[in-house]
Amino acid sequence: MIEQIKTAVHQAAENNQKSAMFHYQVLKNADELKGINPIGFCKEISVPKSYAAEFTKMIALARLMKEQGTKLI
Repeated sequence: MIEQIKTAVHQAAENNQKSAMFHYQVLKNADELKGINPIGFCKEISVPKSYAAEFTKMIALARLMKEQGTKLI
């Protein structure tokens, strides 16, 4: 899964969609990514460690969406 996310994020960079794809992938895979160290995740997929804050936000958003009854992808 990590390699798939990495590939998707870096391919999206070609269309100036890197950040959006990062958000989408983390949100989509939030259940599996829950508990992973955000900085370590960013290193694994070769994005700046500043993305760690966005990782944390997307995990929290996924939790909130579930609590509110919104279906994730």
